[in-house]
Amino acid sequence: MVDPQQQPTSAELDAFSQRVREAGKRLRSRRTPDDKKQIVTALGDEDGDLLALLEELRVADEELRVQNDELAASRDMIELERQKYHDLFNFAPDAYIVTDIKGMIREANVAASQLLGVPTQFLVGKPMTTFFDESASKSHRYKLDQLCGADRCDDWEISLKPRNGSPIPVSVSVGQISRRDKSVAGYRWIVRDISKRKQAEEAVRELNRHLELRVASRTAQLAAANRTKDALLLSERKAREQAEIANRVKSDFLALLSHEFRTPLQAIFGYTELLEREIHGPLNEAQQRDLTRIQQSQQHLLGLITTILDFAKLDSGQAVDLNLEPVVIHDVLAQMEGFVAAQLDGKQLTYAYQCDDHSIVAYADATKVQQILLNLLANAIKFTESGGHITLSCEAEPGSVAIHVMDTGRGMPAEKIETAFEPFVQLKVSGATTSGTGLGLPISRRLANAMGGSLSATSEIGNGSVFTLRLPRAATRAQQQAS
Repeated sequence: MVDPQQQPTSAELDAFSQRVREAGKRLRSRRTPDDKKQIVTALGDEDGDLLALLEELRVADEELRVQNDELAASRDMIELERQKYHDLFNFAPDAYIVTDIKGMIREANVAASQLLGVPTQFLVGKPMTTFFDESASKSHRYKLDQLCGADRCDDWEISLKPRNGSPIPVSVSVGQISRRDKSVAGYRWIVRDISKRKQAEEAVRELNRHLELRVASRTAQLAAANRTKDALLLSERKAREQAEIANRVKSDFLALLSHEFRTPLQAIFGYTELLEREIHGPLNEAQQRDLTRIQQSQQHLLGLITTILDFAKLDSGQAVDLNLEPVVIHDVLAQMEGFVAAQLDGKQLTYAYQCDDHSIVAYADATKVQQILLNLLANAIKFTESGGHITLSCEAEPGSVAIHVMDTGRGMPAEKIETAFEPFVQLKVSGATTSGTGLGLPISRRLANAMGGSLSATSEIGNGSVFTLRLPRAATRAQQQAS
């Protein structure tokens, strides 16, 4: 921006032009009486000298005319530059103020008038400090003293007080105006309104405070969650340790129970066998009947003990002793009727075995398959009324062998089927006895899973139930091992 202190004023330009015109007049009228006399004398001497003198006068007149044109062009250029300066000065987006060394305003642009709320013509002659707040009034002299070793001072943030309005935060840049002798003639002030910037900074600070509060809150929540997690982990660890202890105690108890029960049972078996052989004398019919009942109770009690021990072993995660090998399913299924014949006769139930393909081979443990089927048949007999029918069948499926145990009992609701596979659960069905431990189906399913198979059921109230044991086919298993 052009410095207004270094530009000539209109009055100075007018005086300069007047001096130029007067100098031209003096040059054109410089012919004195002596000059005229010399010309007359020269005219009397020779015509050539007269012509030379006239040419010299003409050239001088031309030079004066050219100088006058150059002065006029310079004046027009200066006027144009001055107008450009005023346009830039007034249309600058920031407030531009010129003061003397005492801080009195000498010039102000339109932006300064709008910022301070005072018309431009009324700003001239007012002290700049009139519009400072208290802190700026105290520090402004210090800021000006800082200019002694520099041309300008930038980014001085203060608050200005407009005539009618709230204080406005501004950023001020102050620079010196120097004379030709390097002395300070005044100061130029560039004042920029930073209200929006301050609002944005405050918004950012508020957002940061809000984020810090949220982070602190989340941190506290996380710490509380971690404490809760640690407490849960500790509780879970203690519960697991207690469960392990309970499992060990249970296993030890069941092992002791097995030993304590089996020892007297063996003695009972021995005495009943002696009675059955009639070593101490013959038995009458009533005694034979009582002896049969004692033997049945012995077998039932031994079966319960074996079932409980098997479940405890499976429940504790111990590996089940399996003898997996190719098993002809027909050989196992054909023997099952003999194991349950007495129970079928006792409830007057009919029994059928169906297996079209006697060559079906499964990869399984024959003893465990027999145990599972005994549990399923006993369960079917228990929940089937007298005169009902039980069917045992098998069929080949892709990759597996399916063995079905079907009955015509009362059935059970579909939503209760999975409950029947839970340990120690016995569904209450009208008209059916509920003797047993409720472990037959859970053990059967776990044994099926241990052999790589599955045990599932379908049932409908009034239409009986179907339990399906699926086992891997031997051929499929052999192909898998070969691949």
